[in-house]
Amino acid sequence: MKCSAERLIEALIGVELARERKAKEEKAAQARRASYVVTVSRGFGSLGKKVAQALADRLGVRCCDRTILEEVARRADVDIELVKSLDENIRHIKVEPWKAFFKGKTFPQERYLHHLVKVVLNISKKGGVIVGRGAHLILGPDKAFRVRIIGSLETCAARVAERDQLDLEAARKLVETVNHDRAEYLRKLYGVRIDDCSDYDLVINSDRFDIPQMVGLVLNGMQQAGYDIPDKIMRVA
Repeated sequence: MKCSAERLIEALIGVELARERKAKEEKAAQARRASYVVTVSRGFGSLGKKVAQALADRLGVRCCDRTILEEVARRADVDIELVKSLDENIRHIKVEPWKAFFKGKTFPQERYLHHLVKVVLNISKKGGVIVGRGAHLILGPDKAFRVRIIGSLETCAARVAERDQLDLEAARKLVETVNHDRAEYLRKLYGVRIDDCSDYDLVINSDRFDIPQMVGLVLNGMQQAGYDIPDKIMRVA
């Protein structure tokens, strides 16, 4: 029969081993989260932003949208509101490389792209779901799982009309305008078409699926592509 001292020693060893095991599991979980880098390109009214946030919540990583602009503004030492006015809207930079917008400083397209690339690469080192800004082109297939979410004009316009309290015709025109601006943003900054499916790993038509289903499709796609995703993440809550 073991004495009290032996039992105490065994208990202490058991506690220490449990701590080490928990620390290893947490380290492995952190490494997994750091490997979860997903880019989400989206049509206006396609629910892409909501899918991105829900996906980030499931994976336990950040959803990076406007935070990208904040970091670009910080690095470039320019006003965040002015960066927002140019965000994914290339029409504003046709004249005098954004000079008039930034406190008398020049902010040419090349400088914007330089800061944007650094911000996206920095996010990718820690894991995250990155919305828009051509992140799928910056990272490519080796550094991210690249998703595009689309929807028909009628379905997207109906969503926008309900959300923004617009009549259907106004919503339809808004969807067309925003999608055109986003397409031009990619064409002029990166020289590619936004609807080139070869630039994405998965394209989802949001007319056919709700948000949880789309998150599930992305997770399944990631798993099939070789990402280590635990069963508890794969299971729908």
